[in-house]
Amino acid sequence: MVVIPRHVCREISNAFAFEWMVRNGRGRYAAGSISGALTRRQHGLLVTVPKPSEKPHVLLAKVDEEVEVEGHVYKLGTNEYQNAVLNPDGFLYLQQVTLEGALARFVYEVGRFQLTKSVWMQPKRATTFIHYQLSEHSVPVQLTLLPLCDYRAIDTLTMGREDWHFQIQTLDNGFSVTASQDALPYRLVTSAPTTFTPLDLWYWRFQLRADANASTDLYVPGLVRCALAPGAALTVVATSEEDASVHQDMDALMQQARRHVVTDADSSSDPFTPAFYIPTE
Repeated sequence: MVVIPRHVCREISNAFAFEWMVRNGRGRYAAGSISGALTRRQHGLLVTVPKPSEKPHVLLAKVDEEVEVEGHVYKLGTNEYQNAVLNPDGFLYLQQVTLEGALARFVYEVGRFQLTKSVWMQPKRATTFIHYQLSEHSVPVQLTLLPLCDYRAIDTLTMGREDWHFQIQTLDNGFSVTASQDALPYRLVTSAPTTFTPLDLWYWRFQLRADANASTDLYVPGLVRCALAPGAALTVVATSEEDASVHQDMDALMQQARRHVVTDADSSSDPFTPAFYIPTE
């Protein structure tokens, strides 16, 4: 298990330089910097190979989180925009990042709450699980999720347009995303009831510092909100599989991801090599 401690997570050069990746085989993966910011073209929470293309595509790029507690809003996401504009800077709330097998875990702590985000993929499927767990010792919170959507090959960049509106269809506990007429649809569904507020917005010029500061645009379909009581959890399933389900034993799935042993076969088609922090003895 790789453990990245608080003092490393909260130092900006490390938070942007160290990267994580979880794989499920067959060219599908989820990856990013430990800060949550996108720093290269290949980063994304749901990356798969849509037919007939032979190239991996970024579908869901990332999800930013906001936690409202006792009248205060804490933005846990991190983004860098063109000209090195940082907003928000949620990596400053990171307590720890761990990678065990094919499970990446991020612990945020501030004030009177602790929120753990776990990310893993379903083996051999284009399905990513993003699991949020509020500590039993926390106060109740209001969790807001900001999905940032995309649809592009990993060696390209997205140039958004005011007249480009992704097709969003509301579902029970979620929504589907179709970026264009020929694009593979994908869904975001949640394990508990949530409120979806449509936005239909482009966020412009995310700076990718590992790609010579190239910039890309991302589409925000809306906000997903729910209340979390102490000890409660919420899972978001991002998938392009028609039969993927959120009604599964998440604890068992996380245990399975932890036990996964990464082999050379898993990493043979990786588009980049993640840089993990490995503490010395």
